[in-house]
Amino acid sequence: MKKSINPALEGSPVVGYLTFAIPSVIALLALSAAPIIDGLFIANFVGVEGLAAINLIIPVFTIVLGVAYMIAIGGSVTAGKFIGEKNQEAASDIFSKTLIVGILYSFLLLLAGKVWSEELFSLLGAKPDLFPLMHDYLDWLLWFMPTYIVGIVYYYYVRISGFPTLVSVAVVVGVLINVILNYLLIGILNYGLAGAAIATGISSIVMLLIMLTYRLFKDGWLRFSFPKSDWKIMARAAYNGISDFMDEVSAGIVTFVLNLIVIKTWGSGGVAAFSVAIYSLYVGYLFYFGLSEALQAVSSQCFGAKNVYRLREFLKINTIMVVISGVLFTTILFFFGEVFIGFFIDPGETDLVALSRSFILILSPIFIFSGLNIMISGYLTAIHRPGPSASIAVLRAMVFPLVLLYILIKFFPEIPFPAAVTGGEILALVLAVFLFMKFRPSKVVPKPSSPLKETV
Repeated sequence: MKKSINPALEGSPVVGYLTFAIPSVIALLALSAAPIIDGLFIANFVGVEGLAAINLIIPVFTIVLGVAYMIAIGGSVTAGKFIGEKNQEAASDIFSKTLIVGILYSFLLLLAGKVWSEELFSLLGAKPDLFPLMHDYLDWLLWFMPTYIVGIVYYYYVRISGFPTLVSVAVVVGVLINVILNYLLIGILNYGLAGAAIATGISSIVMLLIMLTYRLFKDGWLRFSFPKSDWKIMARAAYNGISDFMDEVSAGIVTFVLNLIVIKTWGSGGVAAFSVAIYSLYVGYLFYFGLSEALQAVSSQCFGAKNVYRLREFLKINTIMVVISGVLFTTILFFFGEVFIGFFIDPGETDLVALSRSFILILSPIFIFSGLNIMISGYLTAIHRPGPSASIAVLRAMVFPLVLLYILIKFFPEIPFPAAVTGGEILALVLAVFLFMKFRPSKVVPKPSSPLKETV
């Protein structure tokens, strides 16, 4: 039987990159559609209070899911390096350990959420009148944490093992199920936020079940086996994924701070208006994370195989994609942002529409800068440089925005506060470019492989 080609290491770099990038982008764009669709149903059937309740919970989920991403991504790029070194046994072992840690973590989240939910709501700055709505959502969603977290683990491992299309199919089908259930549970049965949580949970089960069909394929290395006793590699792998954890944690903290400012200034309606602006960025950000995931999948294997030529080619392709899409996203938001707002806020609510529009205009230039930062951070994770990668993540998503936010509020109150988020990405890009030059392919792989004759 002819051995299957590994597109990360063989064939055309463009084809190899797109083999991973297209399914990754489709999957993450589908995932980005899920919360937006949730928001549409909630805004239209529950009201702006429901939208505000979910937006107040989001920072917590970005943090707790950040741990899951740290474990899954750190483990998967470690496995990718082993694949490049042709050490399939070690790759399968790190998968097994990641899966066990993910399962234990998910049950810990379930327990903590059930015990301390009220304290959590108060900490998030929610007013007591929003507590019932937040309970409706959180209490149901917590029961689905095990399938949600295990699904994240499988998402990254099935993709890096050579089946990115299967992952994409799982996500798209799951999102479609989510839409149908949202319509049924929120639109028809009036289950409100509980319906949104149940729809999200059931869709996570569907996605996981589809990804588990990976075991029907015999040409993949992803096999669960009783892990070897050395668990130190799990700590190193998790550390390698720390930038993804910092991305999630930083975003959660900044969103929390911005929510406090918005709710103090404009109340629940302001939080709803700000939520729409965040949704407008969400699609673009997940598009870039999709490109970054593809880059990590191919780069980690090239790093293990010491193939600097393909590593450079993948970086060039990714950069071109980021710049073109960044210009496109900014243009669309600048000229058509009001159309997007109309899906969430009644045009008759002129003050809220104007407020949301002002937020979107300030945030719209962010895409090119954030896309390049996400790309470089993902590349550094792939080549096992977690410290530099995490520094980009925490500076772009938390430190710079919070410092600029303080400066704007203290000294330049006439400048709208969302400018701190855009400014943070611009400042972080300076550091990101410096770190990329320090750890460029020729530096991390001193003896580049000669380009082979490529076959499409």
